[in-house]
Amino acid sequence: LQYKIDNAANPEDKEKLVRNLLNLYDQFYRNFPNSVPDYEVKKAMALHNNHIEAELEILNLLESGFSKAASEVKDANAIFTYFRLCHEKYKAGDTKYNANATLDRYAIVNALLTHWQSSASGNNNDYKTAQRAIDAMSKDLATCDNLEAYFEKNYSANNDSVAWLTAALTNMTNKCGAKPVFFKMAERVYALQVTSQSAYFMAIATLKQKKFDEAIKFYNQAAELETDNVKKAEIYYALGTGLLANDMTKSKEALNKALLANPKMGSVYLFLAQQYANHATKCGKTEFEKKAIYTLAAQTARKAAAVEPNLKTTVDRMTAEYETKGLTTAIVKSEKMSGKPIAIGCWINETITFPAK
Repeated sequence: LQYKIDNAANPEDKEKLVRNLLNLYDQFYRNFPNSVPDYEVKKAMALHNNHIEAELEILNLLESGFSKAASEVKDANAIFTYFRLCHEKYKAGDTKYNANATLDRYAIVNALLTHWQSSASGNNNDYKTAQRAIDAMSKDLATCDNLEAYFEKNYSANNDSVAWLTAALTNMTNKCGAKPVFFKMAERVYALQVTSQSAYFMAIATLKQKKFDEAIKFYNQAAELETDNVKKAEIYYALGTGLLANDMTKSKEALNKALLANPKMGSVYLFLAQQYANHATKCGKTEFEKKAIYTLAAQTARKAAAVEPNLKTTVDRMTAEYETKGLTTAIVKSEKMSGKPIAIGCWINETITFPAK
């Protein structure tokens, strides 16, 4: 059907074929409802993607589809199109799409896009692009003050709904995490259900309140409860490079946990390499040890490019800098260290073995 649509002789024939496609979606849903709970969204996008002039029909299909199966919608363009059409109605003064109603839609789509971004999806950039576009479109509507008022107003009616609280907190985490309603919702969802996500919300809330020891506890709990290794690594990385960055022993422990969860997280190696270089003069007891730490920094940086080739430009720049301050073959030979290991203490706790030649 799509092939025929793409090759239709004229707009009238094209629309008839698109309508046939919509009928096919209807028939499929009748026979296999569990397979396509978001079939109305698919119908809407068939109209939209094939440039059929039916905006009201598209919006109505999207409204129905999102109300029944929002959590199943993975198409970034569908999510963006839904909010764009709603926002256009809001800007046009449609009473059905007043500020509160449009914020309802904003909360849904923003939570969805954040959720799919955090999943290991090949469409990650599509979700980021859609979210940036939606944020730009709604910057006058979805302000922190408006979001705070909106969630405060709707809190009482939804304070027993983990799904609603999670969506609300997801919407506020990045730019409005310091608002009192965020603290209240974080505490409530954590009381209802202790999960990696609810612990993470508590970590953000306590961090914003400058309760740093509590924040560290909740970050660790969020990481321990997380079953997705990529997300687990991200939480440990945030902890190691953030709250624990002034205690390099604990920072490195968190970063090692990040690598254990996701060995391909090149940013960990980059951070460690930078910290080794920054502490070379403090941790090295002799000039040889100080230079050895710079050599270790260069070796560590190279590991980042090995696991994430797109970091090569950054790695090349860092290693060039560290190698000018590190050990040369001549120095290693003069110190009679060829083929021998040297243990670096301090918080670094790494051993470097030099080549035999």
